[in-house]
Amino acid sequence: MTQTELIHQTLHTLAYLGVREVCVAAGARNAPLVSALLACSGVKIWNFFEERSAAFFALGRIMADRKPVAVVTTSGTAAAELLAATIEAHYQNLPLVLVTADRPKRYRGSGAPQAIEQAALFGVYATIVGDWDVTDESHEGHCSDGPMHLNVCLDEPLETNVAGVDFSAAQSLPASEEGPPSPLRCDLVLAAGMHPKDAAEAAALLARLGAPIVAEATSNLHAFTELKPLLIPGGERALQSSRPAHVLRIGAVPSWRWWRDLESHPKVKVTNITRTGFSGLARTENVETLGWESIRSAEFSRVDPPCGILRFEPEYGKFPESEPAWISKIANAIPAGSRVFIGNSLPIRELNLAIQTARPGVEFFANRGANGIDGLVSTFLGASAIHEGECWLLLGDLSALYDLAAPWAISQMDHPRLRIVVINNGGGKIFSRVASMRALPDAARSVIENRHALGFEPWAQMWGLEYLQTNDANDLEDLLPVPMVIEIRPEPLQTEAFWKDWQRPVIRPR
Repeated sequence: MTQTELIHQTLHTLAYLGVREVCVAAGARNAPLVSALLACSGVKIWNFFEERSAAFFALGRIMADRKPVAVVTTSGTAAAELLAATIEAHYQNLPLVLVTADRPKRYRGSGAPQAIEQAALFGVYATIVGDWDVTDESHEGHCSDGPMHLNVCLDEPLETNVAGVDFSAAQSLPASEEGPPSPLRCDLVLAAGMHPKDAAEAAALLARLGAPIVAEATSNLHAFTELKPLLIPGGERALQSSRPAHVLRIGAVPSWRWWRDLESHPKVKVTNITRTGFSGLARTENVETLGWESIRSAEFSRVDPPCGILRFEPEYGKFPESEPAWISKIANAIPAGSRVFIGNSLPIRELNLAIQTARPGVEFFANRGANGIDGLVSTFLGASAIHEGECWLLLGDLSALYDLAAPWAISQMDHPRLRIVVINNGGGKIFSRVASMRALPDAARSVIENRHALGFEPWAQMWGLEYLQTNDANDLEDLLPVPMVIEIRPEPLQTEAFWKDWQRPVIRPR
């Protein structure tokens, strides 16, 4: 098989997998693939100089539109930069397609320049679609759920004059079949990490069920008026007051500590309905995990007596300059119909408390597969790239520092209303809430929290973004219609006092 035929086989495979957008990080070895892609029709090409941002941007595109997106790299360590996004995609079960150019197979194990062991580089986190060389007799690929890896070995001279193909002419993959109905019962619902379209399906079922619901912002259930009487505010505190017999979890794995503590309560039955296939628990006793199709076919009934859960509302007025109060102010300032991406660690927990202040029609997304802080700005930009309304990112300072190259993509987006809100508290303050960390000497805590005195105005200037640092929530209204970095610096003593007050023991009424 010639190199031209190998490249065409790769393009046709991508089209068959449903790929209609490709993020390319160009180099010499993948130049034949990049030039061929640029000659294709029916496919959108995004350009990046750095592979990690490209992969997380692709992840965001998949999260928003629920369609496969490919990322194409050159050989060597460039391919290794895709691992973090691949792990995240694996635990979210998202079809991220990894196309890594490689040197010919005869170089493997030789230590020759840019000849690393790429064929199984991503291990359990990606299904190998193909490891293709011109010397192979067959180039049949395999599709699956979740990330897929296609390693394409190209020899010199590299062929860069390959005609493109029409991606839109490829046949779509067949839809998965639904399973049989299953009778299910529960007395408490936990909801997290659902696409707005999935949330609409879940809302109809949950309204009929009538059980109390503790929902994270990323569940997108707060948009449905029929669920208002069932939604319990208070998150972790509310859950601590509950005594459920059967928990129904819908969507992603929740961020609450209470969920993790279910490991030590095997008598509490847990039913998971999720697209990922992961139970989110190590124990198997009294735990069942069902595919998403069961939400359309299962028969649900509520367990009586109810679980006795209590409602709790944060008292932001007592700590108006604390970080949680600021998250509430920001949520209230985000216009109706916006798309919001929430960073991991504290921002997602704080927005879960403040979800009641969000305006109607706001969609929420987050990277809650592996819960890492890397690639958050890039994923946000991918999720926002084709959204017509305003798009907001709420993340911490260390998360922003982790992804400084991400704004490269903004010039390709033609999206004026991007708001990157950095909650700058001078380090990873979530560690200060971990009991074992609080007992450490201050010098050790300083290292663990990565304390710093950095500001984000130079970052905004570097990428030509508008910059705003404010301590007045009114400044968040009527923002300029240009991409912006907004820096918020909460008052640390008030933040500490808020969490001390919020975490006081729950006392149930007699």
